[in-house]
Order: sequence, then structure tokens, then C-alpha cells
Amino acid sequence: MFLPIFLFELKYRLKRPATWIYFVLLFLMAFLLVTAAGGGFGTGVNISIGGDGQTVKINAPFSLTIVTAVLSVFGVIIASSLMGNPVYRDFEYRTHALFYTTAISKFGYLAGRFLGSYLIAVLVFSGIGLGAAAAGVMPWVEADRFLASAPAGTYAWPYLVLVLPNLFFSGAIFFTGATLSRNILSTYIGSVLLLVVYLIASSYLQDLKNEHLVAALDAFGLSAIDLTTRYWTSADKNTLVLPLSSYVLLNRGVWLAAGLVLLGLCYARFRFSAFTSERVAKKTRAAAGAPGGPVASGEGLRLALPRVAQVFSGAMSLRQWWSLTRLEFWGIVRSRYFVAIAGSGVILLLATAAQVGKTFDTATYPVTYEVISAISGSFFFFFLAIIIFYSGELVWRERQAGVAQITDAVPVPSWVPFLSKLAALSLVQVVLLVVVMACGLLIQTFKGYFHYEIGQYVQALFLYELPYLLLWCVLGMVTQVVLNNKYLGFFVMVLYYVANLFRTQIGFSHRLLGYGGGASPGPYSDMNGYGHFLPAFWWTKLLWLGVALLLVLLANLLWVRGTDTRGRLPEARRRWSAGSSAALALGLAISLGAGGYIFYNTNVLNKYRTPKEGEKRQVAYEKRYRRLKDVAQPRITAVDLNTEIFPSTRAVRFRGRFTLVNKHARALDTVIVNIPVEQNPRVLALTLGQPGQAALALNDTTYGLRLYRLAQPLAPGDSLSLGLDLRYQERGFPNSDSNTDIVHNGTFVSSGYLPGLGYRENAELSGDQDRRNYGLKPKPRMAPVNDLKARQNTYISSDADWIRFRTTVSTEADQTAMAPGYLQKEWVQDGRRYFTYVMDRPMLNFYTFLSARYKQYKSQWVDSVGGRTIPITIYYQPGHEYNLQRMAAGARDALAYCSRSFSPYQHRQLRILEFPRYQSFAQSFANTVPFSEAIGFIAKVNDEDPEDLNYPYYVTAHEVAHQWWAHQVIGGNVQGSTLMAEAMAEYSALMVLRQQRGPTAMQRFLKFDMNRYLSGRAFEKKKEVPLALVENQQYIHYAKGSVVMYGLQDAMGEGVLNGGLKKYVAAVAFQGPPYTNSTEFVGYLRRAAPDSLQPYLTDQFERITLFDNRVTAATAKKLPNGRYQIDFTVKSAKFYADSLGNQRPADQSRDALPLAILPAPDKNGKPQPPLLLLKRHLKAGDNKLSFTVNRKPASVAIDPFNMVIDRQLDDNRKDLKL
Repeated sequence: MFLPIFLFELKYRLKRPATWIYFVLLFLMAFLLVTAAGGGFGTGVNISIGGDGQTVKINAPFSLTIVTAVLSVFGVIIASSLMGNPVYRDFEYRTHALFYTTAISKFGYLAGRFLGSYLIAVLVFSGIGLGAAAAGVMPWVEADRFLASAPAGTYAWPYLVLVLPNLFFSGAIFFTGATLSRNILSTYIGSVLLLVVYLIASSYLQDLKNEHLVAALDAFGLSAIDLTTRYWTSADKNTLVLPLSSYVLLNRGVWLAAGLVLLGLCYARFRFSAFTSERVAKKTRAAAGAPGGPVASGEGLRLALPRVAQVFSGAMSLRQWWSLTRLEFWGIVRSRYFVAIAGSGVILLLATAAQVGKTFDTATYPVTYEVISAISGSFFFFFLAIIIFYSGELVWRERQAGVAQITDAVPVPSWVPFLSKLAALSLVQVVLLVVVMACGLLIQTFKGYFHYEIGQYVQALFLYELPYLLLWCVLGMVTQVVLNNKYLGFFVMVLYYVANLFRTQIGFSHRLLGYGGGASPGPYSDMNGYGHFLPAFWWTKLLWLGVALLLVLLANLLWVRGTDTRGRLPEARRRWSAGSSAALALGLAISLGAGGYIFYNTNVLNKYRTPKEGEKRQVAYEKRYRRLKDVAQPRITAVDLNTEIFPSTRAVRFRGRFTLVNKHARALDTVIVNIPVEQNPRVLALTLGQPGQAALALNDTTYGLRLYRLAQPLAPGDSLSLGLDLRYQERGFPNSDSNTDIVHNGTFVSSGYLPGLGYRENAELSGDQDRRNYGLKPKPRMAPVNDLKARQNTYISSDADWIRFRTTVSTEADQTAMAPGYLQKEWVQDGRRYFTYVMDRPMLNFYTFLSARYKQYKSQWVDSVGGRTIPITIYYQPGHEYNLQRMAAGARDALAYCSRSFSPYQHRQLRILEFPRYQSFAQSFANTVPFSEAIGFIAKVNDEDPEDLNYPYYVTAHEVAHQWWAHQVIGGNVQGSTLMAEAMAEYSALMVLRQQRGPTAMQRFLKFDMNRYLSGRAFEKKKEVPLALVENQQYIHYAKGSVVMYGLQDAMGEGVLNGGLKKYVAAVAFQGPPYTNSTEFVGYLRRAAPDSLQPYLTDQFERITLFDNRVTAATAKKLPNGRYQIDFTVKSAKFYADSLGNQRPADQSRDALPLAILPAPDKNGKPQPPLLLLKRHLKAGDNKLSFTVNRKPASVAIDPFNMVIDRQLDDNRKDLKL
């Protein structure tokens, strides 16, 4: 009977409109996605999935793999409808008795239903590939974003590898759940379980120790794809199809096997019975024969029924509403399906708790805001699932149970059943938030953190997140009522949620267009709380409250009562009442009033621009003023400012003057002043020179550009002053990107708020594709390395060299104001505190101002060479004392190492200043280091755990090293400049860390940086360049730079390398233009290095060089003399890569590669020094090696400390068995 059932299922499904609707939906989703990514909707839509159309093409094999994988995940709800329905349908339409009394085999029945539905699902999901293919040939997409030809196999392969297995396993879950439970809700539980496993796997994706576990856990295969392709370059992504790597094979094998197990369970447990088990059958039969059943015969009973007074008042309706609300609420929370969904969420939260707040793979203290952010974000999917599923179940419950005609006839107003269901669903959200809060407290307790902030939990969850969830409850219920189709309602809600995630990219960026407005006012900071984010949050919630009231009114009018649903509009007119008019008026008043006030804030008090408008603005600026690019300008040589910070009103005022000097060989008659209009300053005064000395020839307030003509040209060496008075006052709230520099506690504003001189090249459009869209030529990221004209400026400033700096900073009485320099005077006047700072030597035109309520931690460093005592002060938020000693130690050790190795420290103090977590970085100014509360102050470093990275120490050392590498040696505005700044600061910090933790501990840091480099080059949007030509690419100057420089000191010797660096610093420190470049830097390294290392320097700095080294076999045996012999094979290959990642083999005969025989770690897991460490020249291909050691070995490795850039990090080591 298999074939007839199988063919029946196919014919039935093919005739159903839903099948073709699902196909068209997936086709359109893929079509629209590829069209948007391909520029088909114009420059205002910015979507990239897999490929950006520049270096990685939209129809490249990698891009198509990602599109297919992602849409197959979003299509799970379609799969649940297709695969969960076959057997359940027999019960829904009460045809099961016919099938169950027919002579059919269990295998034929189940297999026919499953395989028929599976093939239909395969057909439906083919819409993804067909839609993507169709979009690629449309005339409105930009052809240069696509490969010239994409073989059919590039579309078919991800379908075979990803979609078919995903459909098989997810189909097995849905089919088995619905078949055994005879309840369609079980398919939803299956969807949630799939999501839980995926989210758990995703949370561990960056954990390099558990890669294969992560790959196995993700049922959809996305993690396996990520791990397989994480180091692919643009060239790889454009040419390679997804290989059947160990990650992919493991993942597909695990979940295909799981699907087979589920189907086997289904077969074993299924019975041709109306009941799901014998226990249920017996219970049902016993109930049927119990007393109280119907009277079979005899005289009917005569009962004297009391007369009941019928009451139809409003108070009675409220009582009925509350009674039904309780009934619906308890019906949900007592449901095993609700318990399963909520329980899955709890499992997810507890399973991923170890990843909460991790930085550099090291834990942070589970402070309340970190825990709330992690758990509420993770749990939102479960809120959403429950809202979507139960909105459908609540609306359709009576109709599915067959009692709708009875309940619809009950004399209660239509608003009573609808609002009772809505209230019940809303109360469920309260229960779930209590569960989330309990999980947060448990996580903190399990992590040994007992500073519970119950008030913050209540505020974040019940005051801010709950209104957002209630708005989604309204949307879910109204969608079901209006569409009057449960499954369509489900799909529309999921589709809306997905579309809402991308609404900014598709041009709907205004907050008036985002239903609900978000679950949180903004990022919470221990320093600043929720700060200034609350007004925008509450006005947005008020807007959507008004809209929700209108939606509730609509649902009440369209609420289905009876079996005839075709006349709902006439019925809505009949239901209209005075209360409806009042609700309409109130909803419109709230939404229009709040919306108008929001528009006033975002579009009148502040400037609102869509991303496309922003691009056009950049293009217009360039086309209008690029002619001024080469107009010679004087240089800023001195800054004297009176800076007033007003934290309570979020305002800053700058008054003062710049001294401008003509450093050119000819007189200047034009001065161009640009004002940073992005922050909307009020220019109270801006005067150039003395009265009559300069005339304002152009004042473009749109772009902040002023052009002055000098009455008398400024002669070489002459000076004039630029007087300024600017006020920055935050007014109302913007649409997005709220200013987080000027805040109530923790203001952090930089010199970027002050006017500059000349044309601003950084205001131009930078993306090549974007520039082509507007008819502009591609723009190089930086000038060529030896461009002498560009080297007249540093890469930090285009209008100054070294400046004299003085400022008086004032703030409110309870705060401390800070700026670079030395405190000369402090006083209180008119309820404000004043601080005067003066720098005693020239510094870069790069400074900052901070104001906060600080406590101080003091330390000092004694210079063993010069005998000076340098005070070190950390200004921090009370309660953030965890790592102050580590940070102070990092500062001391960096000062000592850099002073000893490169040059004396140029300042008499060092200050570290905490600022709010709105940005996650630290930054080095002259003797002043602002440091985010997010990246070190709450780190929980276990010094006994070798896997923990002491990043508060390391980041501090890095920033202190910038006092040499940027504040003494600064490169010109050309390629390679950040090599001498960021890469050298990384190298210095690594060497400081090695002194503290020893050489064996460095492997963890270097592996992290190696992974960061290899992952970074995989997402390069323009071109990869060699290290010496780095164009401010973080993955190159930070990650690759640290690996290369650490490997270089290993090759040259630390003393030899530092000796060359010391000579370089002596030659170029504090120099004027032309500023140094990487060619000069590498030249000093070459002079310090022996001839044998010259090719190595070329490979590391001037080429993109990669290795593929792996240990393919290894054995060990104990010899009669007690020693151990190790035989192993190393396969080695060396490559040179171009800017897109295309590789060619390279000669490796002159490369000495490190080999090691390693012992087992100690009992605490700490790595031990190698038993044998040496370097060997290896030929390309297999190399057989043999060594003997005195102690028992545990593993053998090539490049054990990750000092050689290798495209695969997990095959360089092999364990030994004795």
C-alpha cells in the first residue's frame, strides 16, 4: 500500500494552493534578496548576504551557499506545515477511522505519507535556487556585481548538501511529533528545539577549543559552513564550492542519523488507534462508562430550576473578561507545549551562560547589565515563538475544538473573548520575564557573583522589555484575526520579523516605521545608567501604544463569530459604537501626537537623513569642493582652549584660539576652515586674524566650510590666530546614532569636535561600488607608501604637526574634568569645578576631554635608568575595582620595557580614565589613556588558568606602548603608517606579556591573533596588501602585525631586533615632515638582520606569504636506554597570494620552520616548555623526521607557538601514543 498512499500524498499536495504559495514565497524571498544585493533597488538599499558584489560576487558559489542556507532556516516554518500535517490531517478531517480499519501496512502508511510530503517540500524549497538564478539575469541588477557565468551546479550543490538534509531532519522532527502526539503544536516544539540547538552552537562558535562540537550541534549546518569557509579569501569564495570538509560531513552525518532515529521511533511507537497509547485508550473507555453518562432509557428527570436574573452590564462584562482571562492564562501555562518551549529557553540560557560577556575568550564578572543583555536577547526568540504560536492557538482554539458555534452564541460582547485572550497572552509574557530574571540570578550565583541588582532587573525587564513584548502580542493576535488563517498568520508574522531586521538596509530607517521601537532604551552603563536614551524610548512606546489601540479596535470589529466569515465588514459596521469612536479618537490622538513629537525631535530639532541621502551629501561635497584639495594651508601650532562641559544638559562649549603658521615656502592668501557639522554645533564666533585681516568669501553652512581671503598674503613663517566659540548642545533626540560622547556621567569628546583646516578628504564616499554608482572613480584607501606630498601630514592630522597645548576645563561640582597635560590649577567657582592643564612639550594635534564622577587608584613606576618616579593614576567608576592592579602592572611593565628597549618616556605622569561602554576600545593620547568600561574593568581573569588571557594587563600595555609608537614615532599619511603605530604597540605589549607569563603562554595570544588575521582577510572589501603597505586595515596591522613581529624577534633575537628599533626611534622620533614611512622602518630592520634573514623580511613585510603545514603522522616508542624516539611526517607548502587571495606556490628552501616535541601540560593544564625545539628547512611536500628526547613526550608540532602564518591552525599538532 506504500505506492497508492505515496501517490495520493503527491497529488493531494500538488493540488493544494498552499504548496504553490509556499513555493512562490521562497522564490520571491530569494529573488528579492539577490535583487537587493545586486543593486536592483538602487543605492538606498544596502543588503549583503554572502557577497558584497565587489570582491565577492553575488552569484559566487559561496554567496549562493549562504543565501540557500539562510533561507532554508527561515523556511523551517514552511517545512513544519508541510511535514507535520500528513498524519495529523487524518485526525483533523476525521478520516483516520477509514485508514485505520483498512488493510494497509504501518510501513506503507507512514512511509507513503512522509516521502510524499518530503518530495513536495523538496519541490517547494527549490524556489530558493530558482529565485536566486532568476534575479541574477534581470536587467535592473548591476552586472558588475555578478560573475559573468554561474554554472547550474553552483545553485544545485548547496541545495543537495544543505537543503535536502535539513528538510529530511526537520521533516522527521515535525512528522514524528505530530504523528505520535496527534497535535500540531508538537511541530512547533520541534521548531523551537532546532532553534535552541542552533543558538547554543552559535554561542560557542568563536571558542576555538570546541570546533567539531560546534559543527555537530548546529542542525542547519551554518556553523559547519562558517568553520569550513572562515579563512576563505575573495578568490576562494568566487571559485570554490562548499567542500565536504570534516565539519560538514560530521554535521550532515549527525543530523541525518538523528532523522533516521526519529523516523524509527515514529515507526516503533505508532499505532493504528484513535488514541496515542493504550493508557490513554483505557482512560477514555473508563470515562465513557463512568456514572453521569447519558440516560439510555426511562423517564426523564424533572428538575425544578431556579430562575436566573440575566445581567448584561459593563461590570458583568468585565467579570466575564477576567474569568475568561484566567481560564485562557492557565490553559497556556499548564500546557505541556508551553512548558516545553519555556523549558527549552531556560536550557539555552543556562547552556550558554559560560559565554556571557566573554572578551578575548576570557570571562567577565557577570555584572547585572551584562547578564540582562545576554539572557533577554537570547530568550527573545522564545518570546517571539510563544507569541506567534499561541496567538494562533488562542484565536483558533474554539474552532479547532468544534465548540465555536456554542461560544460564539454566548451573549457576551465581542471584545470580551478577544481581550481575554490578549490579556492571557500578555500575562504569559510577565511569567516568562520572571523566569528570565530567575535565570539571570542563577547564572550570577553559579558564577560566584552575589551583587544582585534586583532593581535593575525589574527596570530592564518589566519596565522596558515588557511593553515591547505586549506590542508584539497585539500584533500577533490582530494578524490572526485579520487574516483569518492560522498558518498564513504564522508565516506573515515570521516574515514581518525577518523584514524588520533588515528594514534599515532596505530604506525604512526612521523610528516612526519600526513597530514596537525596540526592547531596550539603549545600552546600559554602570557609569551613566540608561542616561539620555529614555525620552526617545518612552515617546516611541507611546506612539505604538496608540497604534496598538487602533489595531485592537480593528480586531474587535473583525472578530469572527459564527460560520459565515464573508460578511465581516458589514458586521464590523454593525458593531461600531460610541465606544469604538472613542477608542478611534484616543488611538489617533496618542499615535499622531506622539508621532508628531517624535518627528519634531528627529527631523526638526535634529537632522534626519536616510543612508541614501547621506551618500548623496558626500558626493555633492566632493564634487563641489574637491578643487580645494591642493590649496596650501597654514599649520596649527598652538591650541589654547576654555572648555566648558555641562553634563546635566549634555552640552559642551569650546572657546579659545588656534595659532596658525605658514610653514610653506610661499605666501598664502586663502584659509579654509571646516567645521564638524555632523554634530550640529552652534557657531557663536569664528574669527580669523585681526579685524580687516581676512574676509569671509564663502560660508557653506550645509557642509561646514568657510573660505577666507587674506587682505595681505601670509608670508612664510608668519602667523595669525583663529578665534573660535562653538557650543554643542544636544537637543531632543535624533532618529538614531544618539550622541554618546556628551553624557550625564562619562563625557568623552575629542579634538574632532574642533574646527580643522583645508578640504576634508575623509568626508568623501569611500566604497568603490558606491562611487561607481555616482559616476566617481574608485578611491584608494591611502596614498602610496613613498608619496612625498602625502608624507607632509601624519596619518592622524592633516592640518598640524606638533602643537603646544593648554586648556581650562570646567564641569559640574561633583565631577572631575580631565585633558592631556599637567594640572596647573584647580578651583571651584559658581558651583562648577575648574581645571587648568598645560602640556610641557609639543604633542600631536590629537587630544580629548573627559568628565565623570571618578575614584582614583594610584601607583607609580620608578625608572631604573633615569631614576625618575612616574605617578600612575587610574580614574575609575566606583565598583569597578576588579582589575586596577592588573592595569597598573601593565602600565608599569610597559613603561619599563619600552623605556629600556626604545627610548626614554617623554612625560612625567600617566593617567588611565574610564569612560562608558558605548564604545569598546582604549585610546592613547599624550600621557592620557581613556579606557572603556567594557574591555577590562570587569574582566574576570583567572591567573591559574592557562586559557585565560589577561587582557586588562595586555590592553593597558598596548596603549602605554603608543606613547612611543604614535606619540614619538608617527608615520606619514601613506600606506604602511599603522605598521609603526598599531603593529609595534602590539609587539611591545606581547613582549611585556611574555616577561610576565613566560614564552609558553604566548601560543594562546598568537593563535588568537592568527585566527583574527585569517578571518579578517576573508572579509576584505577592497584588497589585501602586504604588511608594509597596510591601509589602516585592523586585521593586518593588529593581528598579522603581532604575529610577524613576534616571529621576527624569535628569528633575529629580541636584543638584536630591539637594537634596530632603538636606532630607528632615535632617527625619527618627534620629527617633522616628511614623516617616516614603512620603507624606512623596514630598512632599519634589514640593517639589523643578518643576510640569511633578508628573504624572510621580504616575505613578511613586502609579500602576502602563507604556509600550509601539517603533521600527517606521528609515532613514539620508548628505547632500551630510557629515552624516547619520535618519528613523524610533516607536510609543508608555501604560497604567495595576491590582493584577492589567489595563491601560487613559492620556494621555501630558505625558510627554517620551528618543530617541537612537547610534554603533557601540568596538572592545572598549564603548557610546559618543549622537550625539543629547533628549526629545520623543509621541502615542499612530505618530510620524514626522527628525534629522541629524554622525557616522555605527549605531542609533536610544527610551529608550536603560531609564529608562521598558516591557513589551517588545527592540523599542526598530533598527539603521541606510547
